[in-house]
Amino acid sequence: MDIRIRLDQLRRRRGWSKSKLAEELGISYTALKNWYNEKNHMPSLRVIEEASRVFGMSKAQLFADRNADELSEEQIALLELFGRLSAKQQRNVIEIIKNLI
Repeated sequence: MDIRIRLDQLRRRRGWSKSKLAEELGISYTALKNWYNEKNHMPSLRVIEEASRVFGMSKAQLFADRNADELSEEQIALLELFGRLSAKQQRNVIEIIKNLI
């Protein structure tokens, strides 16, 4: 999921204005406004980490296509660990799981 869309969804759920979100993330309103108006502007890693803290969720939950409420803590932990693996290691893990099933 596009992180900008996800942050906007979370902002709306909290009933926050765009300026309130910018304040919570420690960025200028102009920087946040650029996310909406320019395709090449994305939140920085620092902002994503701050959003994770502000919304009380992991970075994996911020990027999840599914509603994070649907994932168990074990599933979230597994996704976070899987994301740290190299592409080759990820393929190996997938093969191991296929063989277990």
